Amino acid sequence: MTALAIEVERRPGYWLLTLSGELDRQTQPDLSRAFDELLGGAPHECPHIVCDLGGLAFCDSSGLRALVIAQERARERSGGLRLIEVNPSMAALLEITQLEEQLPAYDDLDHATNGLIRPE
Repeated sequence: MTALAIEVERRPGYWLLTLSGELDRQTQPDLSRAFDELLGGAPHECPHIVCDLGGLAFCDSSGLRALVIAQERARERSGGLRLIEVNPSMAALLEITQLEEQLPAYDDLDHATNGLIRPE
């Protein structure tokens, strides 16, 4: 049995999802539900998501598919999904699948949120 921990935090201008554990066919539904909750709200709600993958030990094709679908849904609402703390194996998976442009990875949270944070 694999485990995936998902922490969700609302920040000014975006949602921060922190993942740890394994993202595979068994745990992917949990992540998809989290994305559904964030992206299923009213149209005026924040459609920007930063996903911290620093604690992710493994990701298979079903996990990758969940990220792609979330990106598509966020973009439909004029938002997007940005990745941070991408480990070398995940970076290789994005490169092999040619998804590095569709699922952009940033060096850190500051770079990923540049332009997303609105003054209060």
